[in-house]
Amino acid sequence: MNVTTIGASTYSSRAEDSRKHNELGKNDFLRLLTIQLKYQDPMDPVKDHDFIAQLAQFSALEQTENLSQVMERFVASQEKMGIVAQATGLLGKEVVVINSATQETATGIVSSIRFADGVPQLQVNGETYFLWEVQSINTAD
Repeated sequence: MNVTTIGASTYSSRAEDSRKHNELGKNDFLRLLTIQLKYQDPMDPVKDHDFIAQLAQFSALEQTENLSQVMERFVASQEKMGIVAQATGLLGKEVVVINSATQETATGIVSSIRFADGVPQLQVNGETYFLWEVQSINTAD
């Protein structure tokens, strides 16, 4: 069974970039609200229900931003858990790995997994390999 190269998702950074360019934040909303109140016509001030509606919109905007941040953290943790699951799924299996630095291949059983800075490293024949260095997984017939 062949294994393709595994890389980190760019979902979070793309979502962040699009939000920065396409949406107003809560600070922008507050700035517009205070400017509106500052320059309102004293003879025709903002009605109570209009002001309450704007505050409700601000509250909804703030909750949406909070939800967005929670979801971004959730997606990042799910990505990490997926990588951990992939690595632990290889324990005890025979794999073919290639050393990225020397381009040498080795075949052996994954004897253990350790994590350095959140990145899984496989122990094969006493050598350490990254998960993305796995070229194939040999299954028993």
